[in-house]
Amino acid sequence: YDILCPKTLILALENNNIKTVATQERFFHAFYTSYANVIVDTYYTNSIYVSNVIKKSKYYDIKNLIPVGQYRSDLLPFYKKQTVPREISEAKKSGKKILIALGFDSPENWFESYTDPIVSWSAQIDFLEDIIKLSQNLENTFIALRYKSLNWIKNEYFKKTIDKIYRNKNIILCNNYEESFYSYKLCAHADLIIAKVTSLADECLVNEIPVLFHEYTHNMKIILSFIPDYLSLELCAFDFEELYQKSKSILFSNSSKSNKLREEVKKLNNKIYSVSEKKNIKKKILNDLENQLIENKL
Repeated sequence: YDILCPKTLILALENNNIKTVATQERFFHAFYTSYANVIVDTYYTNSIYVSNVIKKSKYYDIKNLIPVGQYRSDLLPFYKKQTVPREISEAKKSGKKILIALGFDSPENWFESYTDPIVSWSAQIDFLEDIIKLSQNLENTFIALRYKSLNWIKNEYFKKTIDKIYRNKNIILCNNYEESFYSYKLCAHADLIIAKVTSLADECLVNEIPVLFHEYTHNMKIILSFIPDYLSLELCAFDFEELYQKSKSILFSNSSKSNKLREEVKKLNNKIYSVSEKKNIKKKILNDLENQLIENKL
């Protein structure tokens, strides 16, 4: 894993002339500074643009940058051709728009919650209440909430809000963690994604699935300072009213505002996510690795 692999291990490997290789796991990490950094010989990056960002950064030590694309993004067109997941299939059959909301998990302990304003219990409640309000205001729309895990909902602090979700026929809290890549299966069939910043959102945008970033909490007007260097502000919402109006526009309108949002997604693909070819990314990586092994007679 690119940023998590211990730097001491990487340096020991390099000192023994052992080549190190990594794929870029999260697109947005390239815009961090000292929080996320990589030391490897060869780095398969998510785009040409992000390779240039890394080249200019003092927080990376990489000999060979190869832009290939976001390798998990190939999963979305694959699952688009498969059966619609059970949790959203009935709503889709009845003609409802499908909105997938991707949230952050919350910490288990109150003292962890107090020290992180982005994933605190209060921020979680704020996000959930926004999604509930959307489900009440967006007509003919079914919302599926998806998290990496649901361990945090056992906390009594969330009971009142979670009960609201269970009583609401237009929203579901997805609990299928048995199927691999289930989040990708959901997003592949979505009309709109609402997300905190996550690699899955970038992978959806590469496939031109509309995404709105929920870029605020109950006490923060903007979460990530590097957002303007990476995303169009048109694809971000900084309060509930903006979230609602943009969601409604994308789902139900052919207005100039809706078209502008979709145009911004295309611009991202032409500039920020651009690579020579966006398909068969894993195959490209494996072929290049094989060529490196042959060239080095390893």
